[in-house]
Amino acid sequence: MDNIKEKIQLSLVIPCYNEADRIGLLYNGINNFIDKWHSILEVIIINDGSKDNTETLLKEHEVYKKYKNTISIYTQENTGKGGALKNGIQKATGNFILTLDADMATSPNELFNWINRYNGTLPDNTILIGSREHKESIIANKGNRKFAGNVFNLIVRIISPLNLKDTQCGFKLYPAYEAKKIFDTLQTFGWAHDVEILYKAKIDKVTITEMPISWTAVDGSKIKLFQDGIKMLIEILIIVLKTKLQYPPKRNINNGK
Repeated sequence: MDNIKEKIQLSLVIPCYNEADRIGLLYNGINNFIDKWHSILEVIIINDGSKDNTETLLKEHEVYKKYKNTISIYTQENTGKGGALKNGIQKATGNFILTLDADMATSPNELFNWINRYNGTLPDNTILIGSREHKESIIANKGNRKFAGNVFNLIVRIISPLNLKDTQCGFKLYPAYEAKKIFDTLQTFGWAHDVEILYKAKIDKVTITEMPISWTAVDGSKIKLFQDGIKMLIEILIIVLKTKLQYPPKRNINNGK
């Protein structure tokens, strides 16, 4: 396994917004993964204009001090989760990029299970997305967050051409080339950014595969079911219309790209 992982140069990209109460969860997950991952790795944490002491706690934590050569922390003005991910992916240098949530609802260790499913490697032309609706997924503490996700994804399947059961899980693995290309044109910086990303990947004929995960809802979700649900519905409509009209961007006729 270690020899095969040498071919995978991995970047973890983790957006953070007002995560002061969950910094311990974040670093426990990172520390555990670093101990097991014996290949090239970078961890990029984007502090998305947090109003609490997230930035201070991130930089004072013993795991950060221990792995300063691996973990980079960037603070930006608040843009939303999509904007934080876009910034992090632009900075990533690995050939695969794993995005995940700061609460570690799904541990980065889940990646080992995915690698095993692909016989010790990862596909270089496929986006793998964690799906809480996969029949093999293990879900704990479902709560409102899971219900909100179900409602949102039903709306997505009705309005958009995406036939995916769970677009909103933050645990997604991208070949770096595809991630950088698609995120570079990202216009949706809010919670619905996943729809724009996956819709553009579909237009680009990139394979999208839903994968099983272990997922635990963590207290402190920032989603307000009714208020954010209305916003998401409007965002989806805008995303579908704009993407259909504007994407893919003009290619350079001379080089065919």
